[in-house]
Amino acid sequence: MLLRRKHNYLDCFRIALPSKGRLKPSALKILEEIGLKIEEQERKYILKTSNPEFEVVLARAFDIPLYVQYGAATLGITGHDIILEREADVYEVSDLKFGKCKLVLAVPMEAEWNKAIELPSNTRVATEFPNLTRKFFNSLKKPVEILTVRGSAELTPKLGLADAIVDLSTTGETLRKNGLKEIEVILESTARLICNKIAYRSFNKIKEFIEKVDEIVKKNEAFNQT
Repeated sequence: MLLRRKHNYLDCFRIALPSKGRLKPSALKILEEIGLKIEEQERKYILKTSNPEFEVVLARAFDIPLYVQYGAATLGITGHDIILEREADVYEVSDLKFGKCKLVLAVPMEAEWNKAIELPSNTRVATEFPNLTRKFFNSLKKPVEILTVRGSAELTPKLGLADAIVDLSTTGETLRKNGLKEIEVILESTARLICNKIAYRSFNKIKEFIEKVDEIVKKNEAFNQT
């Protein structure tokens, strides 16, 4: 007998936010700017807001697309790169314009390769993004061996574990510090607001929430351009 509980949208709408990391502060700020005040409590992952119609769940950014797809959360904020990697069946409803980064292919500085197509067949590539990496190399018809790691992919060439990496980069500083050079951009990414497909089609309140978020994003973008 299955014991899992389904979230009831009639009780409240749940928004999944990253529990830590570079996206969390800006995600919280957006909610505050639309009037949702959140009181964080240590060791609590489901949080009430100033609006009883909404609550927040803190989760790993990598898991948020699945929370939203399966209805554990109505809405979520996470990276475009993560949404594509997880192949989540959700609506990407807003580009939030923060958390800018790119998914890149990088190799040791001393390597002679300057483009992905130049890598030898069966090159070993370490990454946290095996699906996106596989699709990229498949598009080049380049067979590679993909090693899935959980963090610190940039160390793997130094340790002799991999010949190249596919990883997120913001400034390129971490790559340079680890003796790596970027040779190809696979994907550019920002934070996105995502929505459960059934909830989006069923509740006007969700569309009103999305419109408020879009207004804040446009206002912040205009302010940053002045």
